[in-house]
Amino acid sequence: MKKSDIYEITIKILGIYLLIADISKLPSLLTFVQNHGTTAMTAEQGSEQSNLLWINGLSFLVLMAFAIFLIAGTKLITRMITMAADRQESVKLFADRKVIYEMALLIIGGLLIVNTLPDMLYRLYNLSNAGDQGLAISSISKLFIGILTVAFGKRIAAYYAK
Repeated sequence: MKKSDIYEITIKILGIYLLIADISKLPSLLTFVQNHGTTAMTAEQGSEQSNLLWINGLSFLVLMAFAIFLIAGTKLITRMITMAADRQESVKLFADRKVIYEMALLIIGGLLIVNTLPDMLYRLYNLSNAGDQGLAISSISKLFIGILTVAFGKRIAAYYAK
C-alpha cells in the first residue's frame, strides 16, 4: 500500500461520515418542514422560521453535495494533495482497505446510535402532541440509520474498497 492510499482512504471515510451524518439529519429536516406550516405564529416568527427552513435546507444540500464530491472524487483529490514521492513510498498498515472502512462505518454508526438513543427514549417518554410524534419518528429514523450502518458495514465497506 502506498502513502497516497492512506490519503485516499481518509478522504473517503470523511465523505462517508458526512453522507451518513447528512442523511441522519434528513428526518429532522422533514419534521421541521412538516411542522413549519401547521403551527400558529406571528409574522416575525414566521419569517424567522422561513429563514431557518432555508438555512437548514441549503446546508443539507451543500453537505450532501460535498459528501458526494469527496466520495466520488477521491482519486482526483488525492492526486491534487499528494506529491510524487507519496505515490511511490510504501507503508505498512495493520489492515487492508476493507477492514479500515468497516471499522470506520462501525464507529460512525455506533456514534449515531449512542447519540440518538437517549433523545429517542426521552421523546418516546414525553409523547403528548403531533409535534412530539414527529420528533420521536425523527429520532427513531436516526437510530435506524445508525443500526443499518453498523449491520451492513461489511457490505458497504466491500463496495467502497473496490
